[in-house]
Order: sequence, then C-alpha cells, then structure tokens
Amino acid sequence: MAGHRHLHEYMNIWSHRHLHEYSVADHVVRPTQTAFMQGRNILDGVVVLHETVHEMHTKKLNGVIFKIDFEKAYDKVKWPFLLQTLRMKGFSDKWCALIQNFIYGGSVAIKVNDDVGRYFQTKKGLRQGDPLSPILFNIVADMLTTMIERAKADGQIEGVVPHLVDGGLSILQYVDDTILFMEHDLDKATNLELILSAFEQLSGLKINFHKSELFCFGDAQDAAAQYVEILGCEQGQFPIMYLGIPIHYRKLTNAEWRHVEERLQARLSSWKGKLPSLGGRLVLINSVLTNMVLYMISFFQLPKGVLNKLDYYRSRFFWQGDGEKKKYRLAKWDVVCRPKDQGGLGIHDLCIKNSALLGKWLFKLLTEDGIWQTLLKRKYIGTKAVSQVYWKPGDSHFWTGLMATKKHFFRFGIFNIKDGMDIRFWEDKWLGNTTLREQYPALYNIVRHKGDTIATVMQCSPPNVTFRRDLFGLRLTSWNALLARLDSVQLTQGPDEFRWNLCGNGKFSVDSMYRVLVHSDIPVDDNKKIWHMKIPLKIKIFSWYLRRGVILTKDNLVKRNWHGSTSVCFVHIKRQ
Repeated sequence: MAGHRHLHEYMNIWSHRHLHEYSVADHVVRPTQTAFMQGRNILDGVVVLHETVHEMHTKKLNGVIFKIDFEKAYDKVKWPFLLQTLRMKGFSDKWCALIQNFIYGGSVAIKVNDDVGRYFQTKKGLRQGDPLSPILFNIVADMLTTMIERAKADGQIEGVVPHLVDGGLSILQYVDDTILFMEHDLDKATNLELILSAFEQLSGLKINFHKSELFCFGDAQDAAAQYVEILGCEQGQFPIMYLGIPIHYRKLTNAEWRHVEERLQARLSSWKGKLPSLGGRLVLINSVLTNMVLYMISFFQLPKGVLNKLDYYRSRFFWQGDGEKKKYRLAKWDVVCRPKDQGGLGIHDLCIKNSALLGKWLFKLLTEDGIWQTLLKRKYIGTKAVSQVYWKPGDSHFWTGLMATKKHFFRFGIFNIKDGMDIRFWEDKWLGNTTLREQYPALYNIVRHKGDTIATVMQCSPPNVTFRRDLFGLRLTSWNALLARLDSVQLTQGPDEFRWNLCGNGKFSVDSMYRVLVHSDIPVDDNKKIWHMKIPLKIKIFSWYLRRGVILTKDNLVKRNWHGSTSVCFVHIKRQ
C-alpha cells in the first residue's frame, strides 16, 4: 500500500508538470477560460465583460447577458463525462487511464470533533486542493464553450458585438464563474436553455437559477419578463459583480466604491482593543490595509474622493491607533508616503500605485495578443498606434484609467523598430535615449503633423515631413543632421516591439514604475542608518521623528496653536 501511495503521488506531480510544461492546456481549453492557465489573468475576462457592457449600452445594441451560478461545481463533476471529454480532446488511452486511476483512487472520511469516521469511496467530483483538479475542471467546463460554439455554427444562437470579437462574444469563464452573451432573440434564448440543460445532464454540474442573473440591453429590455420566464432566473441590477469587480456601463460613483471603504473599516474594527505599537501599525497599513484595495485599483482609476477617504482611514489608524481621541499628525501624509530612502516611512502612495498597476495593462496591450487586446484595439485604437490615442468623452471607466496612465508610461520605455506602425516619429523613444521632440525642439515646434508614425514619415524619400515655415540657419542644420541619421533606418516586416527600460529584461514590473513615479527631486538627508539599525521598529520611527524635528516639544506645540505654558523647566543637579 505504501508503494502504491508513493507511485500515486508521483503520478500526480508528473501529470501536473506535463500539463503545464508542454502547454497542453492552452490547446485544449479555449481562451475564454482565464483560470489557472499560464499567461492568463483573472481580470482578462473582466476587461472583456466591462467593455462589452459599455459598448452595448453606448451604442444601444440589442442583447442579453446571463450570469450563471453553479452549485458546488467541483463536487458534482461526473467522472465518465470527464474521461469522455479527455478522449474527445485527443488524449491517449494511456493518459486517460492514468487520470481514471487518479480520480477513482481516492477515499474520504468525515471528521467531527477530532473523531475521524470510516473511509469510503466517492462516486463523482474532483478533490479541491489537489493541484491537478483545477485543470481537469477547466477541461470539463470547456465543453460548455464547445457546445455553444457548435450551436453558433448551426445558427441556433448568436453572440454579441461581432464587430469587436470575431464571430461574436458568447461566453466568458473563470472556473465556474460563467457569463453568457446572446443576441436579442426569444427563440434562441430557448435554444440556450436547452443547451444548458443538456450540459447539466451530461456533466453533472447543476446551475442554480435562483442565484443567476439576467441583464437586457436595447430592445431586449421590453422582453425582459419573457427572458426571465424562459431562463428561470431573476433580472439583475447594475453594477454586475463579477470576480469581485463591479461592472457598470458608466463610471462608478463614489457611493459604488463604498464596499471598499466598508471592508477597510471592518478590518480596522477587528483590531480595536489590541493596541498595536506605532511600528506594528506601520506594518499593518502596508501589509493589510493597502493590499485590501490593490485588486480594485489594479482595474479602475481611483476617484479623488475615494482616494482621500482611504487615505483618511489609513492616516487616522497610523497616528491615533484605534482610539477615538484625536491626536496630532506629526508629518504631512505625502511625506509619510515617500520611500524610506527619500525621507518617508515607506507607506504606499495609493494614487501612484494605481497608475503603476494600470501601466501593466498598457504593457500587455503593446506586447501580447488576446481577446481583450483585440477588443480594445478595434474599439478605441483602429489603425492608429496606442501612443496616438487619447481620452475622449464617452470612453469607458477602464479605458479612461489607461489613458490617464499613458502620459507617464511611455517615458520609461523604448521601441525597437520593425514596420514602424506603432511608433510616433517625434514623440516616442526609438532613435537614441530620448524622443526626437526633445532632441530637435526647434524642428518639432514648426512641424505640421506632430503625431505621425514612423511608417507614415518613412513611406517615401525624402521623409514625409512638412514644416509650417522654411528652414534656414540652425534649423536647417538640425534637419540635415536628422536626415543623415535616418539613412541607417530600415523598416522590416512585423509589429514594432516595446521594451521597458526600467528592468534589465525589458519586461514591465509594477514595482519599477512605482519607484520611478514616487521618486522625489527634493534632496533629503541620508536615512539609511536609521532603518539599518538593529532596534525595534517603533524606536526607528521615533528616531525618524527626531531627525525631522517633529517631536511634540513646547516650541512645536506652540506652532500648532497650543495654549499651555511656554516656560521651559530644566533639570538642575545640586552639587554636594
């Protein structure tokens, strides 16, 4: 038995490694499933849903969005269906036999008050917590996508926004969190209900229609009651909560950010009475309070009012702990939020962190291909380069955040030229370490088309550049020097490549962008000695107070409109 157990564990590890190392999963699970897949992110599907909802509302398109809730999904998977799915996807008999031994070989016992009952074998379901179970569940859930795609091919259902997603968008999945999209058609809604019923019978997964929600757009709103009757669920209200992100066709109001503030307040309430030291509060702010909001601000631009509220909670907790009595703030919050090597305490600046997190989306948009990248390019960019696109009224909340971050983002990257379609001739870094705008300001000031790409400029000889006045003197000399440099530039096939200059490997990191944005040009004293001393953190913070001269001595209290006695008592030692 011991040998069999060791063999079983080895087979588990071997199977998991091979599914990932050889990227088998990428070929058997469609890109609409974003869970537990290498190179796919939990928020990829959220981008697609958010932009689709925004597009359908602003363009007044007809359609239906159906948010499905599965009951205890892992526990209900039928084993024969899983094995049949593996065979349909091309797995060999040997592989299917290994998976069969894996799922059939387990036993379960129930533990009540440290009393473990008899072990028994289960008849269905996947073991939660096992490293192989997520990919097996993805393969099962992918069959729903397969059934819907086949129904689309037969004309039984139709997706939405076909101008943004090839063939129309029909389904998004993150494990068992599933969103279905359908063109407005009651007959096709009946077909969809039959597909879902068939999938339930085959897979064993059960849809909880009472917790599922329906959202109608355009003319479908007039038939909402009929859709509710066909699909057996309730009509939902905006915003749609999907994977912890509220999705709305408009910008979220401050009130709709309230759940983030409430989570912060609830966590602060749980710490009441525990009286953490000043050093402990500093650690809790960075490791808990700040991290609680990172998920939301990695998707949306943080409104100013919400930012001020979150900073108020963090500041109040740092300066006065869980007490109700108001205490003096000994330093400005923006000073406290500087890195330690720049004279601060290292608390994260949420506004700058927000920009750095959104910068990751811009880097992926420039360097990767996927459903959400294609959708954004068709919706906002078209034939332009990303750097040529700017915010305009009516853009979605997500895209507005990306456009606000773009003004910082392109300063820290450089393009490697290929076809020149994505690089602005004057305003992007591609010839030297700075832009041509910075290298030749006199020419840039009089050029007619400042936003032209390299492909546009280099499509003919001499370069396609026109100026508002004749060149002579220093400007003519500068133009001739630039022409000489352009002689060595050769355009090739393929898209231009963007490289992040702040990291040696050219890949974007949130930390690198945060550090460069938070950097202050104001000179500060060397604080490294304080933070390298082997003393308690609260003493280090007190030393920081001393260095800044903000200890509540009487002279500092007077500056804060203190009305006590200003006389100073000195200690005298009587000599014997």
